[in-house]
Amino acid sequence: MKAHWILSGASPSGFPWTGGATVRADTRMPVEAVIGEPNFKSIWWLELALETARSVARVKLAAGSATGFLVASDLFLTNHHVFETAEDARSARLQFNYRLLANGELATRDEWECDPDALFHTNPNLDYSLVRVKPKDGKKPGEAWGVLDLRHGASVSAGQRVNIIQYPQGRFQEIAFRDNQVRDVQNHYIQYLTDTDYGTSGAPVLDDWFNVVALHNQRVADPNDPHRWYRNQGFRVEAIVADAGTHLP
Repeated sequence: MKAHWILSGASPSGFPWTGGATVRADTRMPVEAVIGEPNFKSIWWLELALETARSVARVKLAAGSATGFLVASDLFLTNHHVFETAEDARSARLQFNYRLLANGELATRDEWECDPDALFHTNPNLDYSLVRVKPKDGKKPGEAWGVLDLRHGASVSAGQRVNIIQYPQGRFQEIAFRDNQVRDVQNHYIQYLTDTDYGTSGAPVLDDWFNVVALHNQRVADPNDPHRWYRNQGFRVEAIVADAGTHLP
């Protein structure tokens, strides 16, 4: 065991520098092993990501797919532009565990139906829809897949990082968690750099403790180039909770 390596983090003889500056241009301080903002994550972060992902489902539509998640044992949240009407929800299928396993095999998919006759509440201005999910075999989906609490009390600020569990392009479940800073926070929405794609609509935007801080709804064009997308946007959960009122637990 080379204890001096463990304590110092390097061989005493070192390794050759392969190019680039050895001091920071702004402070003239030596470049360290932590380059820029620290990227360390505790292992529990991965465990919490996997646990959170259980409640996020692929929304299979007649034309295409989207994302959504459970906010109560039988209450599902997605965008208004995904479920504009009760009929949109009625014809959809909610596919939990739609993902690949590490060995490349398919996980066992669990499919549920919506029950908009029991509850369907939508608001196009905040781009969200809430719908009841039909029980199956005497059970509610949240009993199998858990729920994401919207009344956690956490907030979000510019500069924070946000992660999105999603089904981009209708693919198997993925998470975007790099280059994911929040750039702007307004009363009803936030804008961020976290990657999304078609099919991400209705995905939970999550802070680094996996609290839902927003509902992803769209990309935002560069004001100097309408053909270039430079941010993504989601409506804040505080606004959704205030608007949904007693429809939420």
